Amino acid sequence: MRAIKRGLRSFVRHPLSNLVVVLLLFVCLTFSLSMLAVKLAADAQVEEVKSSVGNYAELRVSSEYQMQLFSEQRGQDPAKRRAEARKMSEEELLAERTRTLVPEAVTDDFSLQPQVISYDKVLEARISLEGITGTELETMFSLRERAGGGASSSNAVTFEFEGNTNGASASDFLLGNKKLVEGSFYTYQDHLNANPVVLAEKNLAEENGLSVGDTITAAITGAEGRNSKMNLTIIGIYETVEAETREGAQNPQAFNPAGNRFFAPLSVVQALNGTPGYVELGYYYLDSADSSAAVQAAFQEMVVEGLEGGDKYELATDHADFESISDPLQKTGRASAIGLAGALGACALIIILAMAIIVGGRTKELGVLKAIGATDRQVLVQYAAEVLCLCLVAIVLAAGASAFISRRMGNWLLQGQGNAGNAAVAEQAGFPGGAGMPTPTRRGISENLYKEGGGFSSASGNTQGVELDVIYRGSMLAYGVLILLGISLLGMTVPVVWISRLRPARVLAME
Repeated sequence: MRAIKRGLRSFVRHPLSNLVVVLLLFVCLTFSLSMLAVKLAADAQVEEVKSSVGNYAELRVSSEYQMQLFSEQRGQDPAKRRAEARKMSEEELLAERTRTLVPEAVTDDFSLQPQVISYDKVLEARISLEGITGTELETMFSLRERAGGGASSSNAVTFEFEGNTNGASASDFLLGNKKLVEGSFYTYQDHLNANPVVLAEKNLAEENGLSVGDTITAAITGAEGRNSKMNLTIIGIYETVEAETREGAQNPQAFNPAGNRFFAPLSVVQALNGTPGYVELGYYYLDSADSSAAVQAAFQEMVVEGLEGGDKYELATDHADFESISDPLQKTGRASAIGLAGALGACALIIILAMAIIVGGRTKELGVLKAIGATDRQVLVQYAAEVLCLCLVAIVLAAGASAFISRRMGNWLLQGQGNAGNAAVAEQAGFPGGAGMPTPTRRGISENLYKEGGGFSSASGNTQGVELDVIYRGSMLAYGVLILLGISLLGMTVPVVWISRLRPARVLAME
């Protein structure tokens, strides 16, 4: 106890030299703790990103294969192609309609991968409805389709139908692009039972005087006679959020961007499209972005190598989005780790040199203490108390300062890297150079993922800026204590060596 008291008194008696050491340690420790906070924040945000980006995959017909089919069909005469279609058997017609689709059994089997935590299946089709007026301009595609006899009657208009196994899990509803305003979603049980229910858009329903509980008549593709029609019951009405926002802003050019889209159980859309057992894609949510490589390997083994003609399929993922978002965070984490190592090295050097100067300047004091009977252990405890006081004062001040500057330091390290990452994500999402409006494209020549915008359209492009959320966590206190102990132990190496070699008689003889 006496040795500790002597150490405290010694710390108080030399304020100027101790102040210099404390200031030097304060600067290095502030930098160290700030770099540590940035490192912890960057690593935590990378793990957070893994739970929401990079964990998505979809099994679909490859864009290359669809482009190949498009090129083949473009060189054929439409009249000749329709004539050949009339000569086909039912099996040949089904094969023709499903050339760009995936067998549903394949998507189901692939969902058994251990990395898959949830999945769904989607099919989009153009279906003719009788007596229904659309709320948007008819596309050139649908005009050509009707001119070629695609519609069952002259007063039928084709509409987009999107089917999956649960209405609430459709991409547009999950993203918030659309919301249910009346009625209810169809359920997985509706899909299993092929219940003929449908969700209609609010503006289209108002235009046609439709409400929940009303029925509409749809034409079944490829069917004839009494079985060529299906009555669909409107189970719910949704609105497009973008349309409501524009109307609320009193935009004179307000319009409904998706007024002709219906949502129905997958089995119902399959029946209407005449493609039972086929889907446009199966999409999967994985347990982590780290599982992307394993799932790709399983796809290569199970689908590409396991199926005849398996090379027509592809497994698209959003792992590139994860890399674009996480790359600046990971670089920031690595830079902060290097800064942390350098700052801790500087702290160690400062405390060793400081103690060498302090102990070297007190040789007489040490000799006297040992001459009057003080043991090496007692002298070491005295200097240990002094070193601990130096480091404790420095780290308390550094902890307070780093709480204010760590966020700025993190943003400084992230500057320039986050913008590049955002531009890459935005460009993948359909915004060249990270700005501007995406060009609408039909699936088959689009590389966009279903989750990005729903309805097989271009991605929504709602990418947010990468920001480093540096939070001064309670764990920083524990790390600060470890740094304090480490520096104190390093600072004691000089007194230990010096005191163990010191001979009192020689010191006194020099006097």
